[in-house]
Amino acid sequence: MFPFSRKTCWVVYNCLTGEFHEIERLPFEFGNNPAADLPLTGDGVAERHGSITRGEAGVPRLVRLNPDASLILDGVPLDAEQLVPGRDYSLQVGPNLLLIRGDPQPRSWRARFPGNAWLVILPGTQEMLGPWALEDLGTLARRYQWDPKSIALPQGAEAGFYLRQLPGLETFAPSESADGSRPAEPASEPETWLPDASGNGALTCPVCWLRFDLGDIMNVAVHDSLRGDPLLGQDAPLRFHATRFNDRGQALDAFGLPSTDIACPHCRRILPPGFVEMEHHILSIVGDQSAGKSYYLSVLAHLLPLALFRHFGLNFSDADPAGNAMLNDMKRTLFGARKPEEARLVKTQLEGAMYERMPRYGRIVALPKPFIFYVQSLAQAGQRASLIFYDNAGEHFQPGRDSTDSPGAQHVASSSGILFLFDPFNHPGFRRRMGDHQDPQLERPVVDQQDVLLSELKVRVHRLLNLGVGQRLDRPLAVLVGKCDAWMHWLGREPFADPVQSGSLDRAKVEQNSRAVRELLLELAPTIVGNAETTSSQVTYFPVSSFGHAPLKVDSGSYVPDPGQLQPILAEIPVLWILSIIRPDLVPSS
Repeated sequence: MFPFSRKTCWVVYNCLTGEFHEIERLPFEFGNNPAADLPLTGDGVAERHGSITRGEAGVPRLVRLNPDASLILDGVPLDAEQLVPGRDYSLQVGPNLLLIRGDPQPRSWRARFPGNAWLVILPGTQEMLGPWALEDLGTLARRYQWDPKSIALPQGAEAGFYLRQLPGLETFAPSESADGSRPAEPASEPETWLPDASGNGALTCPVCWLRFDLGDIMNVAVHDSLRGDPLLGQDAPLRFHATRFNDRGQALDAFGLPSTDIACPHCRRILPPGFVEMEHHILSIVGDQSAGKSYYLSVLAHLLPLALFRHFGLNFSDADPAGNAMLNDMKRTLFGARKPEEARLVKTQLEGAMYERMPRYGRIVALPKPFIFYVQSLAQAGQRASLIFYDNAGEHFQPGRDSTDSPGAQHVASSSGILFLFDPFNHPGFRRRMGDHQDPQLERPVVDQQDVLLSELKVRVHRLLNLGVGQRLDRPLAVLVGKCDAWMHWLGREPFADPVQSGSLDRAKVEQNSRAVRELLLELAPTIVGNAETTSSQVTYFPVSSFGHAPLKVDSGSYVPDPGQLQPILAEIPVLWILSIIRPDLVPSS
């Protein structure tokens, strides 16, 4: 046995025949030639197909010798590749499936393989199934509709092959056409491979809102040498489809390091832990400029965990602490302030710090950062969900802003519920009714286009979901009439009831509050009611106040709360109402 170094010896294992070949000298040629160091047969095998040669500094190198031949190493076609000791390589030469390894104890490596025993690792979940005999995998793959990008792994190996690389599965696809034929899968995928962007798939990315299947999920390389993603640039870790796994089922990058982070195949942003294990619900907050969306979201992040824990036995936690850092900072700024100047939140700028530039449909666009949280029952661990919020700039909801170049508000089409924040201080009808009210926000000029904005929302969602004229959404739409501390006295001394009681949401009280707010809107802003009720088949109206009192005007010209008087009113109720519809197992209603 010839060592390439004093500690490393190299071996080739034929996964189909069970034969081991020790590499005693270099170059080591293989091909359809009886005189080759490793004779191979079958369609597509050239006479001098490939070779393992001595590269720079004596490091072995795999080289393709015939320009018409194909070498597929770890699922990717190549011309040449340096081989690193201490890791398994899968190599396809025609129909031959080989494993190559450099190891100081090659006999120990040989002892790992029990023979004709194969495992299957499903993409996305990385669930490991088996073992089975190789000849049974074709029947099982078609019976259970395995994804073609599932990995077939010889038991004992750390590298495997795509299902489509196995004998008899070269044209395997998970579903058949009407005539029983199967579309051919490519033998490999290019480096810039992208999934089908037609809107199909069981999963939705919380960043770009495009859909994909489990098998499309990519892993994120760990080793420092694996930087430079073809879509994200030279500084980003490489995204890849794993073909090698350790004994825990964790994907391994090209240097053998466990790659535990997964990424969206479209925008390639890292997905939160547990992404494939639970339902995800986007809750879109929509509102015009200066409607108070940032303040409302910050208040919601403070109140919602308390309400879910106290009344429903649910834990509300960060799914992505790094990604949620900006929202958590806003919450601390608002509720940790000692004087009004310290409670000021910066207005969300169009494509500012709340946005990140990501690839989408082949273009680099600015997308709002998602704030992702987990909700889980303390009593039943299986009852859990992910909630995703955004803090969009109000300009993104205005007519003309929605396009493939600026798709920042298209999450509304993928949402499980929509919260429309109506600013009564920016509506002529409410302003006239308020008369000489002392709230300093009334000093601002009225630039009301909220009914137009709601119409634009309806048009966008209809276009993105391809809904017919007159067809309404079947998802809940909560119309939040904000700053209710300034107008709720019009409806009586105590016009609104708290609908959260005894571990459930009292839907009768929600409807009672809704009727009172709707009647007020019909009197002062009827177009809001008309546009809302032609947008969704489930509309409810909510009084909310993020501050609970009239704000103060500070030297910067901003309107901020007085920390000593900060007392939000019913701000968490709209989200609890939406949850009672989409996840009644988490938030039951009476």
